Amino acid sequence: MTISTLTPEQTQRITDYLDVHPTLAIGVGTEESACSVAAINLALTGELTDRVPDCMSEVIGSWIIGVQDVMPADIRNSPEWRALLPLAAGTGRNLERERLTVILDWMWGTVLPVVQPVTDARGFGTEWGTMLTARTADAADAAWAAAYAAYVARAAARAAAGAAAEAAARAAARAAADAAGGAVETLQASALELLDRMIDPSAAVNE
Repeated sequence: MTISTLTPEQTQRITDYLDVHPTLAIGVGTEESACSVAAINLALTGELTDRVPDCMSEVIGSWIIGVQDVMPADIRNSPEWRALLPLAAGTGRNLERERLTVILDWMWGTVLPVVQPVTDARGFGTEWGTMLTARTADAADAAWAAAYAAYVARAAARAAAGAAAEAAARAAARAAADAAGGAVETLQASALELLDRMIDPSAAVNE
């Protein structure tokens, strides 16, 4: 288990703050309803900021800032999420490579495969599947190039040249909507598991 960079008293201050202010905001928020990282800073220093504190893993803090704004409020404000924040606050920065490995594995193995049915329907499923298997920058570039080409082609077929960019954006939005439903719920639940694994990445990396 990772040893916390915080004292027990500091960890308790975060827990107490979250108990009194259980609603976490999108964006930095306010002193009464802050985002996850800002809540940690308020508890520790009284400062309303989403700067990742030095006591906290930069990988974890940056991931939390991004993901907490797109997860539904009932997960962001859940007891499970709030219970993990005091532990995340004391993770320090001596295991950043291991935590990055965990988060990249989650991206390749959990997040991006959700979109595979959409890419199949849109005409670039082969490139997307190759990217998921190869997990390389070159494969990713090829997949995104194929995706862009597919969206531009769809847009051009339905819109005048001047409106092609807007039409492509709408097509992308529809693709995201197509990936919603049960798959999104799975991703939301996996975010809790991922944060738990990143707090102590040694077991996850050695599995």
